Amino acid sequence: MPRDVLLRKLTYLRRLLHDLGAFACASQAEIEAQHYAVERMIELLVGAASDLLFHALTERSLQPSSYREAFKLAGQLGLLSAELAERLQLAAGMRNILVHMYEEIDYAIVHQSIGDLLRDFASFIAEAERWDV
Repeated sequence: MPRDVLLRKLTYLRRLLHDLGAFACASQAEIEAQHYAVERMIELLVGAASDLLFHALTERSLQPSSYREAFKLAGQLGLLSAELAERLQLAAGMRNILVHMYEEIDYAIVHQSIGDLLRDFASFIAEAERWDV
């Protein structure tokens, strides 16, 4: 993956984090009132980060079958710290629930997760900036 593509996608992730950051101090009721916006930002964060990983992993002849697996493999290969990879696998699971509605969405969990998502995707950006591409 060319460095300029990586940097452009990281800029996009920063913009998503900035937008999600507007909900960092929101109440659960406010999250529920704006749930489509919050859900979409979470979906886009996971998707954009995973897209970068799919490129990086493909360059290493690996083909993850899911977002969750992409984060797992990235942790195993040292593209991401093991702890971050584990937390981002949880974010991928949340994304799947939001998008595919495997379960009823628990907005208390979404509300409680916003701070973690902001922290974890900021860490993802910091770690991805150090990739040798």
